[in-house]
Amino acid sequence: MPDAPATILFVGDLVGGLGRRTLLGLLPALRERHDPTFVVVNAENVAGGLGITPKIADELLAAGVDVITLGNHAYHRKEIYPYLDDEERILRPANYLGTQPGHGFTVVERDGVRLGVVNLSGNLYLRAGRPAFVEIDSVLGRLEGKVDHVLVDMHAEATSEKVGLGWYLDGRVTAVVGTHTHVPTADLRVLPGGTAYITDVGMTGPAAG
Repeated sequence: MPDAPATILFVGDLVGGLGRRTLLGLLPALRERHDPTFVVVNAENVAGGLGITPKIADELLAAGVDVITLGNHAYHRKEIYPYLDDEERILRPANYLGTQPGHGFTVVERDGVRLGVVNLSGNLYLRAGRPAFVEIDSVLGRLEGKVDHVLVDMHAEATSEKVGLGWYLDGRVTAVVGTHTHVPTADLRVLPGGTAYITDVGMTGPAAG
């Protein structure tokens, strides 16, 4: 990746109103402490624990979230369908079918730095339309020369898929972060090729979530 320093704050998975209010309440202090160039949030469980609504998405984006990623509950609320097509800053997994609402990657720019964000779904135990490993190659080809950094949110059930994707993308993207299981893993590290990796970032919400 080109040498364009950036700090990325990734938050996942927002669960319900408590998760949303917690993020919105802490975001100003997090900005002051870490001075992130970009803020990316997985919010597929933010609307009552399942899905997301246009109103909530607008609230998160207005608060300074640069990109919202989703997952297997992306289509839980039908009112989000047209919003997913119209709003470039909210993503559903890229390896869903092209006929389904929304898009799976985007590029945002701040302070002259361009960040590509890719949302993927695991194939094992989840119902993604295309293989994640094939899809990410296609997406990275489309992003080539257009970004300084790439962040991949791998929303998957199986640890093996997340770990495999991390090694597959090592040296090709800036970071691979896992979401979906709501349990943080203790394997945060930088892989030999320079890609930051964690199997699951955990969740932001009620303790029983």
